[in-house]
Amino acid sequence: MHSRAWSPVGSGRVRRTRWAERETVSDSSQGVPLAYVRELCGYWTDGVDWRATEQRLCDLPQFRTEIDGLRIHFVHVRSPHADALPLVLTHGWPGSLSWSS
Repeated sequence: MHSRAWSPVGSGRVRRTRWAERETVSDSSQGVPLAYVRELCGYWTDGVDWRATEQRLCDLPQFRTEIDGLRIHFVHVRSPHADALPLVLTHGWPGSLSWSS
């Protein structure tokens, strides 16, 4: 058994990142502060139990359909609140949720 949880990012690219030099201003006018980016990357590489996250995703009710020739893989979860507004989250990476049969 591994001492750390498996991570799709933790074992590779993020750990080998060549970080830019620290910004020369104290605000975010030069972009996201380096310290914050490093903290965020640390969270994703060491702070997330990817296998548990993967299992939670696999436990959700998932469906596939085709709309105008485009294969759509989606998760459908009803709100526990009767008066909740529907929420649709989309992304541009069709392979993000496995399309295997």
